[in-house]
Amino acid sequence: MIYQVLIDRFRGNWSIPPKNVNDFLGGTLKGIEDKLDYIKDLGTTVIWLSPFFKTEAYHGYHISDYEQVDPHFGTLDDLLSLIDAAHRKGMRIMADFVPNHCHSSHPFFQDAILNPSGSKYRSWFHFFNNESSDCLCFYGYPELPKLNLENPETAAYFIGLGTRLSEMGIDAFRIDHAVGIPLAFLKAFRDAVHGVNPESLVIGEAWACNMPRRFFKALYFRSFWKKAAYWLFGIKQEAIQLDYSGVLDGVLDFEFRGLLLDEIQAGNRVLDNRALIRRLDRHFSRYPSPNYIPVPFLDNHDTDRFLFDCQGDKELLSEALRLMQERAQEYVVYYGTEQDMMNTTTIVNAEPYADLRVREPMNWTQQ
Repeated sequence: MIYQVLIDRFRGNWSIPPKNVNDFLGGTLKGIEDKLDYIKDLGTTVIWLSPFFKTEAYHGYHISDYEQVDPHFGTLDDLLSLIDAAHRKGMRIMADFVPNHCHSSHPFFQDAILNPSGSKYRSWFHFFNNESSDCLCFYGYPELPKLNLENPETAAYFIGLGTRLSEMGIDAFRIDHAVGIPLAFLKAFRDAVHGVNPESLVIGEAWACNMPRRFFKALYFRSFWKKAAYWLFGIKQEAIQLDYSGVLDGVLDFEFRGLLLDEIQAGNRVLDNRALIRRLDRHFSRYPSPNYIPVPFLDNHDTDRFLFDCQGDKELLSEALRLMQERAQEYVVYYGTEQDMMNTTTIVNAEPYADLRVREPMNWTQQ
């Protein structure tokens, strides 16, 4: 069981959960370490940490420095202490790794735009021309310039970062927005961290279903023909997940979640559901290699809470958890599921920062 934790939202110095706003609330690495017995008692074997490098946003995905731990979360010593303490309790640590983009305040990007003719970092990004400060960005957000991992120097930097983290004791990696990253880089990254720790697990977030075609230029596909098929017929979630076989150790299984939601939205239960079982059998049969696995989950920081999808039916949530546990080699549980946390309004196609509804701080008064 992989237990997904948003560092800032899990455990800080609060006794009563603070108001949930688009800002740092005070969760720390030390706070996670203080709750390791709680986490282990849930059945956790791997703790998935949200990005912990210096960041311009509480969630960690807007990285402004890959060389230091964000002071909101703690220090490098705090990170090493958490890793060591988790290992002593028989749990591993998975790092959320973000090599697709950085924040525009990152020194590499600032050097590239302030010194366009002389900065070595010009080639680290996808600038539209030699003089422009405009470049390819993650989903078009100007504050998130996309890194050029086809540039050997850029790739070497991030592969080196991954191997250093492995040497520090990080046991696994979740690659953020893997569909935006060259497959050659992903394979090289996986091979490099396996060289440090052969038992390391590298899984990707290959989520691109229903993505508008205007973003295709920022994506990488298995081949030209795959790109052409996806352009003509749309990206199918099952197909895009299978594209990373031989490249990564596995992918987060969005297709599994989709199959369960189809049944729930049709008003069906999920246990002893023969039609669902047949669909799941077909789904899992497409991953025959023990070296490439789908990693199911019910929800995460970018989706509605599964209990919202169940319309508050806690028994249905329990059924889904049991089904996932029975079918999967590895599976993810999002923090707060054990507290029946749910949003009451969807975050899908909603206003900016609607995702705060599924990123509430943990309420430790319930424990």
